[in-house]
Amino acid sequence: MITGRLVEVNNKCYAVLNLKHPDGRRLQKRFDLGLTVPNNKRRAQEKLNALCAEYTRKQQVEQNHPDVLLMDYVKEWIEKRKPEISPTTYRNYLHMAEHHMDDYFGEMPLKRITFREIEAYYQYLRDQKLSSTTIQHHHMLLQSVFREACRQEIILRNPVESVEKPKRQRAQIGYYSEQEARQLVDAVKGTKLELVVTLTLAYGLRRSEVLGLRWQDVDFGKQTILVCHSVVEGVDDGKRIVCQRDTLKQAASRRTLPLFEPITSLLHEEWERKKALNPVYVCSDCYGNVIKPDVVTHDFQKFLKEKGLRHIRFHDLRHSCASILIAAHTPLIQVQHWLSHRTMLTTADLYSHLDSSLVNECGEGMKKFRCQ
Repeated sequence: MITGRLVEVNNKCYAVLNLKHPDGRRLQKRFDLGLTVPNNKRRAQEKLNALCAEYTRKQQVEQNHPDVLLMDYVKEWIEKRKPEISPTTYRNYLHMAEHHMDDYFGEMPLKRITFREIEAYYQYLRDQKLSSTTIQHHHMLLQSVFREACRQEIILRNPVESVEKPKRQRAQIGYYSEQEARQLVDAVKGTKLELVVTLTLAYGLRRSEVLGLRWQDVDFGKQTILVCHSVVEGVDDGKRIVCQRDTLKQAASRRTLPLFEPITSLLHEEWERKKALNPVYVCSDCYGNVIKPDVVTHDFQKFLKEKGLRHIRFHDLRHSCASILIAAHTPLIQVQHWLSHRTMLTTADLYSHLDSSLVNECGEGMKKFRCQ
């Protein structure tokens, strides 16, 4: 238990604590309580008691967790969270820890990290030419790690909370104009990319969502398609694997969308072509197997280059869908539901209260585009 006493110097109150240096030496530390002597004896005693309690807790933390290294704790935290997070998130966490944090923090003890080290680390990441979005991801990971360390009383304060959150610079969104989208749809006809590109462009699906579409979720009778599964890549024992999941990026992403031409005909043709293989997934390879996400991205970029089409990311097909819907004067709130796109002005409650007839109007917007 840390002890102390009150002293008066020049009509001001000070607290003097009896502390112990890590090497065993005894020392005293004086604190200005910000109080004058007259009429403040009780308040001064309360502040002294609070200081003694705080430094006693610090001493206990030092004794209970003397040599915990930051990077050991970060990696332990990631492994504990593995069952709760997606394979992609797990892979990203490991990459941040092993390729950036390890290089910078090395053997630094967890308790020795202050907000200055955190700020210097963010500058280090900027010097490495990492994007503002990536630096934000590092911030959120460190915030979670240090918050858990506080909960376990390994440290007393979370140093990340004293650091200003890195600001995300708005990236310029890439997308195709309606004319460019028509050129792309014409170019992919008859190729292995036709179905995956057309579905992504028409519905604004994420890559994981379009690859996760299953035939059981296509209802030709009701003319609907249910988006409720995903396919992502993960890491298992250091090897890249394909993970088939019954969950999406967020709960609001689960949605039922209307079929319309030429999507309906494309799906009928694909099923007739591959039904003998009994495929599970709508977008499958020539053997009826699930397609690896990275393969789609690679093949799409290669296709654009071969056809002389302007370079965009595969994910930019989602943005292109949004631009086409907006050009068709579809209300923005309906576009947000169509894409299940979370914004500062849109909540999961808002998505869930949209009338199904409004969703069908988005289908009418895509019909005006006519992917044919």
